[in-house]
Amino acid sequence: MRFFTGQYDRVIDSKNRIQLPSQLRGSIDEKRDGAGVYVTLGEHRGTLSIFTERAFEELSSRMETEFQTGPDALRFELQFFALASRVDVDKQGRFVLPDLLMKKAKLKPEIYLVGQKNRIDIWNRTDLERSMGIDWEGEDWPNWQGFMRRRPEAGDGK
Repeated sequence: MRFFTGQYDRVIDSKNRIQLPSQLRGSIDEKRDGAGVYVTLGEHRGTLSIFTERAFEELSSRMETEFQTGPDALRFELQFFALASRVDVDKQGRFVLPDLLMKKAKLKPEIYLVGQKNRIDIWNRTDLERSMGIDWEGEDWPNWQGFMRRRPEAGDGK
């Protein structure tokens, strides 16, 4: 499996079209991943997430909502799958973002596409910069050591 990485400055045009940069398109193999992509509400407020067909199928199969009873599981399934949209990607890597998802995420034309391992997130530029909260010019260098060196503990099922 190839991963999506990087941060790419993009603009959503007046027809809600966006283009995946070649670096991200290069991580998608049509035979392995499918020809289209799924667009969903993102994990972060005000974002959308893009999944290949294969990644969306894998994500959907991991969701064990049938074993979680109650209104929250029902509401999640209703919202997640009702708002998810499969879209076709043309040869130039362009596709149309669904109007409803654009409105829910309140996306502006100036966005970043951000590689997030198995998905690509769409962020408003100012929101991503604020969420990252890193002062690259000052002394606020990120401390990633604990995450990069972490290993699953014995018996934790990971």
